[in-house]
Amino acid sequence: MNKHKIKFFLLIVLELFLFPIIYIRELYKNLNSSKEKLNILKKRKEIEEKKIYINIHEWGGYGLKRSKSIHEKIPTFECGLYYQLERFKKQKVDGFKKYVNVTMSEEEKYKEFDFVHSNTDNVDFVSNFGMDFSGYSFFFNKIENEKNAYLILTNTSVNSISPEDFLEDYINYMEDNKDVAILGISYSTRMGQSLIRNNFIPHLQSFFYLTTIDVLKEIVNFNNGKFPGEDTADKLLLIREGEIKMSVLAHNLGYNLAVVTEEGKIFKFGKNSRKDNGYNRWDLPKGDMRQFVKKPNKINKILK
Repeated sequence: MNKHKIKFFLLIVLELFLFPIIYIRELYKNLNSSKEKLNILKKRKEIEEKKIYINIHEWGGYGLKRSKSIHEKIPTFECGLYYQLERFKKQKVDGFKKYVNVTMSEEEKYKEFDFVHSNTDNVDFVSNFGMDFSGYSFFFNKIENEKNAYLILTNTSVNSISPEDFLEDYINYMEDNKDVAILGISYSTRMGQSLIRNNFIPHLQSFFYLTTIDVLKEIVNFNNGKFPGEDTADKLLLIREGEIKMSVLAHNLGYNLAVVTEEGKIFKFGKNSRKDNGYNRWDLPKGDMRQFVKKPNKINKILK
């Protein structure tokens, strides 16, 4: 058992030991969260270069196309690097340049490099230590000193089905809503890797983030210079220290987050104060979004 599995096990033991206290604390936070309209507490820095960096992370053991099954309550769907590369090749945003990068772990297992190299600007080989977050961290470190620009961090578990044109509307939304640190395509309101079942920690799921270089710089600096999840090898702990922590840090910095729903609407969420968790403002279904949509992990077009 490695140190990350031990750490996760110890966290669960601690929750068991302190269960009544933590449960009551979570209940108190939910009942006393703000009912007021979501405030704008902070805004992102302006974009300095009209460029969209797109990093797609892949594990070398996957094929170009695959079927993904997550849970018996979540429909199986088609996904893969093929669909991601084809998807972003078609996207155009007026006035913006694109740079498509692939990070790949355990590349010695991969068989389709001809297609990948012909449909991307660059491929980097990375460690599989932090899984997706090893690729995200590597690419961020690679471009962090570039002029502030938009950045998409995504993996190959995005549904093969997507609208022909979505990216321009996503960028326009970010341009008009500078209080939003990250725009995502799926959310969960709960930390599933916990014994405390009444916890409410709304966060964006990590298979698609649209953000900026400067926002990630702030998040990393706020996290003692570490990219969330980059040094976490255990999958269950990684959800806590990567996916959930990314959203928590953005909220603690004063930003709001937003998600595009299956209906094409945008739901913005955040904190009106340090103690506010947003529970009383939340008007989407609670839980893992993928359990109550027809097409999980899908990029949905914003409907105007």
